[in-house]
Amino acid sequence: MNWFKHLNMKKLSKDQIRKLVLAAAVIPVMLAAFAIKGGAGSEKDSIPLEPEAASEETVSGTIFVDIGGAVQSPMLAELPQGSRVEDAITAAGGLTEEADISSVNRAEFLEDGQKIYIPEKLPEGEAGAAQDTVGAAGYVPSAAAGTDGKININTADSTQLQELNGVGPATAQKIIDYRTSNGRFQSIEDIKNVSGIGDKTFDKLKDNITI
Repeated sequence: MNWFKHLNMKKLSKDQIRKLVLAAAVIPVMLAAFAIKGGAGSEKDSIPLEPEAASEETVSGTIFVDIGGAVQSPMLAELPQGSRVEDAITAAGGLTEEADISSVNRAEFLEDGQKIYIPEKLPEGEAGAAQDTVGAAGYVPSAAAGTDGKININTADSTQLQELNGVGPATAQKIIDYRTSNGRFQSIEDIKNVSGIGDKTFDKLKDNITI
């Protein structure tokens, strides 16, 4: 150290000299210790804090469905994900007295953007009254069959639709799903709007169906 060189060692006592030598040896050690401690502190301070764990609570999404037909308040309903057709009916104020839910699956799960149509009961006689007697061939017309034996595609269930030539379980369900979403068929030709039923299939059906 420069200040140590300028000291007049001759004027100092032996005791003073020993203290100076001891101080000269201790000071660098202390400075080094402070430097190490300061560096460790800086490194510790630089360690980023762990982010808080995300909440396990999740927010359920919502869907929008369009429900109409024979309900009290046709509407665009906002419902929680996982809702069923019955929930949409409830949101729309319930069914009207004219509602016909025979072909409506109220337990079906809903999807965002889905259209739900609740049909109304047909006027008496329009679907063809069921006959009380067995015909010559032993066939009792069902409620979905007209007096001419044709199948009413607006009211027939899956089993009755499968009586038609070329209609199996999958196609029968498509007819019911289309009817549920879009309402009654306005003409027998409308059945061609059902996926999988083209002109060839319609030619097989047209003489055996009615509305």
